[in-house]
Amino acid sequence: MTDTRETAAADTTKAATDLTVFAVPEGKRISVGPPSLLALPNGKLLAAFDQTGPDVKGLPGKKGLDPRRNRWMQGRVMASSDGGATWGLSATYPFRHASLFRDGGDVYLLGEASGGLRLMRSPDGGGSWSAPLELSGDLELWCAPTAVVAQDAWWHVPCLAPSDGDWGVMVWQAPRGASLMNRKAWTAGPVSAPLARWAGGGGGCAVPWPGARPSWRFPVVFPEVNAGHPWHGGGRLQMVAPAGLGREHWAARAVMDAEGRIAPQMIGEGEPWLWTPWPGGHAKFDLALDEMSGRYWLAGSRGQARMTVGRGAGGEAAQRRIGVWASNGLEEWLPAAEVAGSEEGPAGVRCDPALAIAGGDLVVAYRAGGAQSRRARETARIGCVRLEKLRTQTL
Repeated sequence: MTDTRETAAADTTKAATDLTVFAVPEGKRISVGPPSLLALPNGKLLAAFDQTGPDVKGLPGKKGLDPRRNRWMQGRVMASSDGGATWGLSATYPFRHASLFRDGGDVYLLGEASGGLRLMRSPDGGGSWSAPLELSGDLELWCAPTAVVAQDAWWHVPCLAPSDGDWGVMVWQAPRGASLMNRKAWTAGPVSAPLARWAGGGGGCAVPWPGARPSWRFPVVFPEVNAGHPWHGGGRLQMVAPAGLGREHWAARAVMDAEGRIAPQMIGEGEPWLWTPWPGGHAKFDLALDEMSGRYWLAGSRGQARMTVGRGAGGEAAQRRIGVWASNGLEEWLPAAEVAGSEEGPAGVRCDPALAIAGGDLVVAYRAGGAQSRRARETARIGCVRLEKLRTQTL
């Protein structure tokens, strides 16, 4: 007997159309990076993403130079007023790894350049933008273009920072409703220890796979879950991140306390709870909480058709399919739709999704390979799929 949940997912996928947000012009040596996606209350969509490569230097618009790597970078904000069918340029910016978020009537774009945070503001939904503001000076930071989360009266932005020869996680915070284009509004929490310092275990059912070195990647924070949930930490943020564990659909998790410190959640007074089964947890994913229903939506990599461990987990062969899952409590995840799937090779890459709730629909943006792509990370297109009425379906 056919599972009704699988039927609903198949119908949604069939109705979805693969739209193009942006494509690198033919012959240009440019690659696009992971997108950020924002849906505004009036239905307008905004997408932001990086451009890198030798030909970025000759592009019109704002550009930045990374002095450490001697590479040019330019970001683009694209806007759509027809649900994602057509897109136009809203702005260029001279930084990278940027995330879009909205505070009241203002839209913000937060990223990093040469290691320091940069922020731009639009007072009119992406129609016009301020000049970039340098928030943090020249630091060694690595931002992740994932959802910027509000908890209580604060915005929380996770990023990676050097820690004991590896990467740790730190969270920047700013008050909601404050003048965010003021450097004094932003404060940084302490940098966590590297994930490898917390890790243990070996093969079999343990994580990570032997030979893998766990390290934080693309951290995603989300508001504290209800008080009856095992993950509840008493007013702290939760964090889940892909971490190079050598297993598909597993991720690392931690909690943030009131002082901004990142630490593992303990199981009673015993062992730390470091690992969790997580759809697409081997690669960048995006997570959104539907506040009306309390349901969590997740867009991530569907991995390979067979179970893959070791070096192949999360590799190029796993970067061809994107899916959407739903959960009411972060423990059980139900497949809701297949967003993108394509042929083999670099041209067939579909990876690094961003997710937005738009009315009764879900919208997913991602980066995709093109004819000029020689390697999996040389993506040449930002794609977009609108999953109509998925938000209101019973899964």
